[in-house]
Order: sequence, then C-alpha cells, then structure tokens
Amino acid sequence: IQADDTTLFATAGWDETQEFEDEDEEDEATRQKRLEIQEKQEEEWRKKQATSQAVMLEMLGDLPSAEIKAPENVLFVCKLNPVTTDEDLELIFARFDSSAKAEIIRDPDTGASLQYAFVEFSTNESCNEAYLKMNNALVDDRRIRVDFS
Repeated sequence: IQADDTTLFATAGWDETQEFEDEDEEDEATRQKRLEIQEKQEEEWRKKQATSQAVMLEMLGDLPSAEIKAPENVLFVCKLNPVTTDEDLELIFARFDSSAKAEIIRDPDTGASLQYAFVEFSTNESCNEAYLKMNNALVDDRRIRVDFS
C-alpha cells in the first residue's frame, strides 16, 4: 500500500479536511482555551523529543548521562589559530569577566592545539555578553566562532 498524507491521517483517526467549520461561532474563551491546550501539547511533545534525543546520545556514548545539562556560563570557541594560547584567550575574554578561565583542548600525544577551547565565566550575564560580541571576532588572524557549550 502506498502511503501518502491522506492515508496516514486516516489511519491516525484524523481527517485533514476536518477543521473548525464555524470558527466565527467559537467564542473567545473557548478559542483561548483551545490554544492553551495546543501549546501545552506542543511543549510536552518538545520535552519528550529532548528526552528521547538525550537518551539516544547517552546510548551512543556522546553523553555520560541523559540527565546532565550543559553549564550556562561556559562558551565553546572554535576555529582558533594554532598559535593562540590559553593566556591569550583569557586576556581577550577578560573584558567581559576578569576571572574568565580559558582552556584550549590539545592533542594528548603531541600537545598541539586542536584549535578549539572552552571559556568559563563567573556569571551567566558576562557569558551572554561575550557570546554576542565575540562570535565572528578576529583573533590571531582567524575568525573565531563562539557558541554555548
């Protein structure tokens, strides 16, 4: 059997032609309640999707635990120049937080830079400001990319 939208909807018990026939007759309170229910259902679906994705990443070994959340005060910085050092990054990001700590990830055998780093800030606000101002900034003749870890 060839599956198309109409057969999928029909088997799911929903007809795509079925809609509110008299939307004008629906009063504001009923409409508002219907919209709130739809928003709650969408939020529940998003949470289930996020949980499902986290469990899948845990199974693949990309996450140590599906319950772990990324810290909100740490930025991921990539496309670094190989000559950039931890101290350089700390100096650059110190304008947002004087206690910013940077760690460039290095090859365990050679010690060479893998050209990405993590920068930790003391507050979420300084982290957000650094994200907004440093993405696509020029550091050691390279355009770096910055994102939340």
